[in-house]
Amino acid sequence: MGKTTFTVGDDKKTLIVARTFDAPKSKVWRAYSDPKMLARWWGPRGWETEIKHMDFSNGGYWHYGMKCVDPAQEEWFGKTSWGRASFSNMQPEDSFEYVDEFCDENGVVAPGMPVAKATLTLAEVGRGTKVTIVTEYDSAETLKQMLEMGMEDGFAETWQKLAEFLED
Repeated sequence: MGKTTFTVGDDKKTLIVARTFDAPKSKVWRAYSDPKMLARWWGPRGWETEIKHMDFSNGGYWHYGMKCVDPAQEEWFGKTSWGRASFSNMQPEDSFEYVDEFCDENGVVAPGMPVAKATLTLAEVGRGTKVTIVTEYDSAETLKQMLEMGMEDGFAETWQKLAEFLED
């Protein structure tokens, strides 16, 4: 239904990502909250997601690994990137907040890596759902580092996979 948009905030440390999906809010919410569904679409193309832990509730967290299974991605092939998102301020089918951090396979947060503080909101738009994520980093340099790591392309691919998943 739409294209993923990326906007850097005036403070240069906030990133706003938005896209409208051709699906009702309840279905989009389930795609995020059900670990079996989430594992099917999360991550860029050529990556598979393993969910080690998922408690999608206030105070809960999600521990996941994304493994590159695409030999064309050369230096990434066979590697796994681990993350941990801690949830708060859940408003079912409307919004939630999370802190997303790099970690290891045991969930131990990686020191010195960027930390993202984000709010995800869902809003009905016509027959679809607009999802907006406002993510704040510690500094403009940290946001720049994330963008240089390929976050924009990876996230656009992830949401394209979500759009395709929601069509089923």
